[in-house]
Amino acid sequence: MAECISLLRTPLGQTVRLQSLATLHPSLRRRLTDMGINEGSIIRLKKISLLGGPIVIECNGQLVGLRQNQVKQLEVVPTWT
Repeated sequence: MAECISLLRTPLGQTVRLQSLATLHPSLRRRLTDMGINEGSIIRLKKISLLGGPIVIECNGQLVGLRQNQVKQLEVVPTWT
């Protein structure tokens, strides 16, 4: 099985599977799950803003902007699709 890495360390545009939300703050975990972003979801890193700005991910056809410190906490595994 592939090793878990931070979503922030994945290349732009690569598709990954969300492995764990356990390290997130409970309120952020709830917001993400309310939007359909659960463990096992396929997500893609769409845009990294300059100077520490928000990061845009795509999941289930919707775009979501997150802070970089939140994205660092998302554990993912690469997919080869």
